[in-house]
This record gives sequence, structure tokens and C-alpha cells, in this order.
Amino acid sequence: MAVFKKSAPAVEAYRVPSLAEADSEYGAMEAKLGELNTEAANTSREIRLIEADMLDRPAPAISAGVASLLGQAVDPSLTERPAKLVALRKHASDVENAQNIVRRMLADRRSIASVAACKAVKAEYGRRVAALVSALEAAHTARLHAEELIGDLERNDVQLGYLPPLRPTFLGALSDGHVQRFAKEARENGYVD
Repeated sequence: MAVFKKSAPAVEAYRVPSLAEADSEYGAMEAKLGELNTEAANTSREIRLIEADMLDRPAPAISAGVASLLGQAVDPSLTERPAKLVALRKHASDVENAQNIVRRMLADRRSIASVAACKAVKAEYGRRVAALVSALEAAHTARLHAEELIGDLERNDVQLGYLPPLRPTFLGALSDGHVQRFAKEARENGYVD
């Protein structure tokens, strides 16, 4: 005998907006952080290249001025590297400080953006909660019908061990169970009329 499963009803595709989509100011801060992250990566790469170049091609033991007096040529790029490295490290520190500031700003703005995101999805969430309440109430009604039959058997002094009855105790009490409390909470929060 084949077991037939009832497939769940098709659910419409719905995309929850990100915090950046829900709040343009949050989005601008997030974009700025992305720019700073790119800048940090580029600066770090430049620092590594200069450090590697300094190891591969060490600067001459004499200064450019002394080399000139001796009639020797010194590649100016070799003598400029230390100053450039210092400037890049300072820039990397500035970028890191800017990243930390933007991260704090994002953390401060998160609540405002979250309110906007929740406001954007509230109607859809309400629709889904209402569908859940409707399904739970249908389950509760089916439970009452099953309990009614068990009650009739008990009133007729039938030994129930031959049936045996299944009681969905996970739904709580018949008159004030989990379904009723959930439905009440949904009404109080405005998801169900």
C-alpha cells in the first residue's frame, strides 16, 4: 500500500530586504565600509610589494648625494621606498581608524534600519501568521471532533484500549491550550482580526 503525502501549498516567493535596502543611510554607510575595505586591501598589497622589493633590491650603502660625488649612479626609486613605506603605513592606519568609525556608526544605525526592515515585512508576516492561526484552529476543530467521538465511547462504557485513542496533548488543554494562546497573541499583535 502506497503512502500518499499531502504536499504543502505553494508559497509565494518573498524576499526580506536587507538593512541596507530598508534604510538608505545604513546602505550608504555599508557602501562606505566596502570602499574602505577595498582601500585597506590595496594599501596592504602596496606595502607588501615595497617590503618585498626592499628585500630583493637593498638600498646602496651610500647616500645618493655621496654616490653622485663619486660619479656613481643610484636608482632614485631605491632611496624613495622607505619614505613611501612610511606614508603607506600611515595611510593604512588612517583607513583602519575610518573603518572602525563606520562600523560603530553602522552599529548605532542598526536599530533604525531594523525598524524599517520590520515595517517593510510586517504585512507579509501578518499574512503568514494569519494562515498559521487558521491552520491551527482547523487542527483544533478536528481535535474537538475526535474528542467528541472518544467522549461518546466513554459515555457508552466502551473499553478504549481496543481503539486505542490518540490524544494530541502537545496542543495543550482542550479549552485553553497552546492553539488558543497563540491565536490570542496573534490577535493582540494585530496579525489576525
